[in-house]
Amino acid sequence: MIYKIKIRPKALKFIEKQDKVQRIRIYESIYNLPNGDVKKMVGCKNTYRLRVRKL
Repeated sequence: MIYKIKIRPKALKFIEKQDKVQRIRIYESIYNLPNGDVKKMVGCKNTYRLRVRKL
């Protein structure tokens, strides 16, 4: 199945402010979807969150 991932501008701005190691971890987690800790957001339709592991 093919997924379309939308990163909101506010989230993209947050990601780009992170240090290089953090950015790499976040982007790796995004590109490895649907694997990972993904849960549906409560009260939102078709909105999910992805938890990125800690170092």
